[in-house]
Amino acid sequence: MRQLLRQTLCVLPLAASPMTAQQLPRTTPERTGFTATSTSAQVGAFLDSLQRAGAPVAVSHMGVTALGKPLYLVIASDPAVTSPAEASASGKLVVYIQANIHGGEVEGKEAVLALLRELVVGGARHDLLDRLVILVAPDYNPDGNDALGPQAVNRSEQNGPEQVGRRPDGLNLDLNRDYFKAEAPETRASLARVFDTWDPAVMMDLHTTDGTLHGYLLTYAPPLDPVGPPGPTQYARDQMLPAIRKTLQERYHEPIFDYGNVDDPLAPKSWDTYAPLGWYGTNYAGLRGRIGILSEAYSHADFRTRIQVTHDFVVETLEFVALHAEEIRRLEREADRLTTLEGAGQRPKPALATAYRLAGRGEEPVVLEVMRPNPDSSRGVGAPRLLPTGELRTYRLPVNDRFTDSLTLPLPAGYFLPPFAGGVADLLRLHGVQVARLAEDWTDTVETLGITQLTWTPREFQGHHLLQVTGQYARGSRTLPAGTFYVTTAQPLGRLVFALLEPGGYGFARWGIFDRWLGSEFGAYSGLVYGSSGTSEFPLWRAVRAPRATMRVLARSDDPAHGDVPP
Repeated sequence: MRQLLRQTLCVLPLAASPMTAQQLPRTTPERTGFTATSTSAQVGAFLDSLQRAGAPVAVSHMGVTALGKPLYLVIASDPAVTSPAEASASGKLVVYIQANIHGGEVEGKEAVLALLRELVVGGARHDLLDRLVILVAPDYNPDGNDALGPQAVNRSEQNGPEQVGRRPDGLNLDLNRDYFKAEAPETRASLARVFDTWDPAVMMDLHTTDGTLHGYLLTYAPPLDPVGPPGPTQYARDQMLPAIRKTLQERYHEPIFDYGNVDDPLAPKSWDTYAPLGWYGTNYAGLRGRIGILSEAYSHADFRTRIQVTHDFVVETLEFVALHAEEIRRLEREADRLTTLEGAGQRPKPALATAYRLAGRGEEPVVLEVMRPNPDSSRGVGAPRLLPTGELRTYRLPVNDRFTDSLTLPLPAGYFLPPFAGGVADLLRLHGVQVARLAEDWTDTVETLGITQLTWTPREFQGHHLLQVTGQYARGSRTLPAGTFYVTTAQPLGRLVFALLEPGGYGFARWGIFDRWLGSEFGAYSGLVYGSSGTSEFPLWRAVRAPRATMRVLARSDDPAHGDVPP
């Protein structure tokens, strides 16, 4: 494996006088022989050292964690850029790289720190700053990162370092399941300070996988939710990622492949990707009509190797984006335009998924480690059922790298929310969604969801009993009072609106955000105010057409502290 510093030991700083190798900041793994990872304080000190070296970076806080730690956001560009307006004026694409969303998965954090040094101090990578604005959140989960414990406890399937953090944040939330409900301060900060303001064309989320034993140093995935605008996702899946895979193999001799796992390691039948839900960061980026890329370093490779391959994958992704910037910009603009036209009824309304089925691209060679049954019949609780052999074997398997629809509904013109749902409207605004409010009563035909069954999971997940809503839509006339919220789908985030609000999908309803209005109180209120029958209906209505009533468009929520939703 090449040395991590091969690009940085013979470079010139941006300041007038040359900087020696000894003056370059070093990451914690480099200083400890790759036996330790950085604390959040050490991340901050490293970033300070880059600024003292005259680097064209702005280091700010996009928010603070539940335990009061800063969420560093680095803005790297040359000439320096400090705001979204300046980025737009520069004409450069914005790329957002996020590391350490799971506190024990630490190589992404160390890889982006080393890369920032290469980008901003000079050398072979600095030209990327002439072509891109690069945002970096090197330590997205400082609370989890600093909850250091033995690797054998916090990341039992990971090959070092000796001490790593824990997966959840300071509120015990998995941040990579939080993108819809946005309960964590980290999520709320990234929505308000990155997605809504900078609108990055490409988002990278850096992880470590400890699933199926395979023969790749890193696996990757594009957005998987088919509800999102298809153009950016198809480009990432079918053109961008295969090209980067080829480059890493030919230039770095680092084998990488599509993310996946097998059900039965003893007799693998297929290589299957992960869930398509927008709760995950890269899927969420796809719902916004942008390119999302998941990076999963192989946890069984040693720490130094995991840092190196993650670094190389990020570098070559940035190189690809810089080389194809105009094509990517065209894709994102077209996604925004077509989504807006769909919602406005100026293009055919797409049928969008509320349930999914796995799909693939055919059979391909997949390199897996051969497993064998554990012969110890007296093994205790937690002992492995299977044992690795160290032998790699190539299997020809179906590669299921995408999802398609198994149940769909047409995209409506928009959704009406009752006047008491202000918390839901605030949460939508935090996502950057345009929300308006009726200034007068409005009578029109709408689609109402008659509830036939509400099913809550018996076990909690992330503090919630997830809800499955079953029902049938019917058209009828409703008089919607002044103060009713209207969320149009004729906006660039129109497909995200569908994913968040459609009750039968995996959005707000699934996370219980409407739960308090699903009891008898809601039925009585609905009958009195909206004139419904005694049949229970969901407190949301699909618009057949945009209302022609006077409306007031609400300002976007730009404060991570705003937008509280009902418990």
